[in-house]
Amino acid sequence: MRLKLSFQISLITGIILLLTSALFAYFNISTLKHAFFKAAVSDLDHLSETIIRSIYHQMLINNRNQIQITIEEMGKQKGIKRIRILNQKGIIAFSTRKSEIGAPLDRERAPACMVCHNIKNETMSLKKSCSSIDRSRMFINNDGKKVLGLTRPIYNEKTCWSGGCHAHSKDTRFLGLLDITISADPMLSTIRSYRNNTIIQIIFLILSIALCLHILTQKLIIKPVYTLLEHTRAIGRGDLHFIESVSGDELGELADTFNETIARLKKAQEERDKWEATLESRVEERTREIKEMQTALVRSEKLASLGELVAGIAHELNNPLMGIMIHTSLISRNPHIDKDLAEDCQTITHEATRCSKIVKALLNFARVPEPKKSMQQVHKVIDRTTTLIEHHADFRDIEIIKEYDPELPEILMDASQIEQVLMNMFINAGQAMPQGGKLIIKTGVDTSKDHIYIRIEDTGCGIPEENLEKIFDPFFSTKGHKGTGLGLSVSYGIIQSHEGEIKVESEPGKGTIFTIILPVSET
Repeated sequence: MRLKLSFQISLITGIILLLTSALFAYFNISTLKHAFFKAAVSDLDHLSETIIRSIYHQMLINNRNQIQITIEEMGKQKGIKRIRILNQKGIIAFSTRKSEIGAPLDRERAPACMVCHNIKNETMSLKKSCSSIDRSRMFINNDGKKVLGLTRPIYNEKTCWSGGCHAHSKDTRFLGLLDITISADPMLSTIRSYRNNTIIQIIFLILSIALCLHILTQKLIIKPVYTLLEHTRAIGRGDLHFIESVSGDELGELADTFNETIARLKKAQEERDKWEATLESRVEERTREIKEMQTALVRSEKLASLGELVAGIAHELNNPLMGIMIHTSLISRNPHIDKDLAEDCQTITHEATRCSKIVKALLNFARVPEPKKSMQQVHKVIDRTTTLIEHHADFRDIEIIKEYDPELPEILMDASQIEQVLMNMFINAGQAMPQGGKLIIKTGVDTSKDHIYIRIEDTGCGIPEENLEKIFDPFFSTKGHKGTGLGLSVSYGIIQSHEGEIKVESEPGKGTIFTIILPVSET
């Protein structure tokens, strides 16, 4: 099982605190022990100095009874276990325990002697320097109690070897030894008390630090990490939510990065939802575009094939028609011809002329010349075309409205061919409004700035929806016998040669809108 981050941090922190506190306590207590020991030895050394000074006069006059009494009185002080004086031969001369007076000490094994003597090769000599610490020792006495002992050498001073009572030899350096033993319980009790207090303080310190670290860790680390974890799990469930409270540390930077990721995911999700919501309409739009492309392709192929066909037919029909027209004209001019026959000849001439016009239109349809393009202003071409149709009979009751874009750029085009297209459009619009109406001509630039448009709107009868896809087909006409059905087909081919397109919108009874789109030339 995975351990929680908070438990791991608490465990590691606790172990580190425990080890560092244990080392601190060990060195602190060891230092304190040494300090207390030095202080106790120093006090004991002062006590030994006091004892020697107290019995100094009695030793000069060799008042042994008074020396014994003084030692016994001082030995009655609290904590003093034993006081004794040894002579230079190691025999106990005075002691608070009278039973051991006169007993010799084994200088090779007695602790009181060994602290100041070197033992080498079974010979014993005094150390050159013997400090109070070196002269002290800690041991367990016969009562099983831990005691602290200190020995102090008694040196041969001038007052000793110059006195008349029992003067020592001047060459004698060492006269004896003062040995004091006191109870170590007060010092050990103080050390134990300090040790216990230190342990309690360290435990309290560890608990306090651990609690503070736990609270801070929960607030600064665990809670932000848990928040990140919960939000990450929410992402897996599909719930995208931002992290509200963000700190200014590294976890805050991580939360900022997380929020940026959430923002990108939300944007991607919104785009996906948008695509899903509009997928059907997009499919329909794309299908319509493909259908329009297929229709345009079929129309182009049809126009190309039909162009080759009608060119041949036109050539074949043109000569017989010319012969018919010439002969009927000659017959009709004969003064001896019957009047009824002359009228029939005139009818034949009229119909042949009409057929000739159709043949001419077929030739124009089949032989649309390559456009001779130059930079032209569309508005001038429109104005020339409207000038030609304003006095046409079909435009007697029609109001022509022009809504020009003043910033419309010049484009590369064949002005005569575009004028031909506009003429076809205007004538068709006029014929669709026999009772009068409005012809609105509007120009502008599309939003992409790379195409211009010419919008031709009439308020005529409109075109049925089932005929909208056929109006650019050759020989299809909505005007019956009045038209050849080639005008829009020729216009469609001209606009295609200009790399443009024609769009048509119509509603029966309300009118029709033709939109011519032409590319803007790159400068």
